[in-house]
Amino acid sequence: MRKIYEGNDLQATVLKEALKLEGSVRNTGIHAAGIIIAPKDLTDLIPIATAKDSNLYVTQYEGEYIESAGVIKMDFLGLKTLSILKTALKLYRPGPMEYIPSYILRKHGKEKITYDLPDMQEFLEPTYGITVYQEQVMQLSQKLAGFTKVQADKLRSAMGKKKRKELDEMRSIFMDGCKLKNYPIKVCEKIWSDWESFAQYAFNKSHSTCYAMVAYQTAYLKANYPAEYMSAVLT
Repeated sequence: MRKIYEGNDLQATVLKEALKLEGSVRNTGIHAAGIIIAPKDLTDLIPIATAKDSNLYVTQYEGEYIESAGVIKMDFLGLKTLSILKTALKLYRPGPMEYIPSYILRKHGKEKITYDLPDMQEFLEPTYGITVYQEQVMQLSQKLAGFTKVQADKLRSAMGKKKRKELDEMRSIFMDGCKLKNYPIKVCEKIWSDWESFAQYAFNKSHSTCYAMVAYQTAYLKANYPAEYMSAVLT
């Protein structure tokens, strides 16, 4: 190659400069998980610089050589999937979900079906004595506390949108209504407390039905056509 460019000073110069680039560093990158642990100030041991996109200190030493400088390199790899799993196990729907074990036991006759007040049976019998739907809260508030349909719908809205101030106002109206109908106050307080817990993630019946249909369909596909189902999920 030198002979080819021997008679052309410009080309020779360009080639000479290009050869200087051979083996040089084109750019720098930061290891996704590499952390250096040192017994004293890093500047006493290795050259460091500030990372391009953050205020982190980094070194240009390669990982395979860094430990010869008297430090330890550890790879602390963070997996987002682990965080997702942790969150999923911790942030399940907090409302009706806590009643699922009793619902299942009662459905299979392994737990006695009970009602806080006998008058609640009319609306809770289809769900084994457990409040499941927003409509049941509306119906019970009318029966137990004499709520109007407008008040019952306001209660549903306050529960669905977690309006704390409105719920507190509705509680006072509910308790006053229950007193007028001579229901035991302690029992009524317990009912309201259950509703507040239930309200954290309550659905109306039609909404719940749609979710149930989708859950059954996806469960069927996942069980019987796992490759196709997971391909669709990942696409």
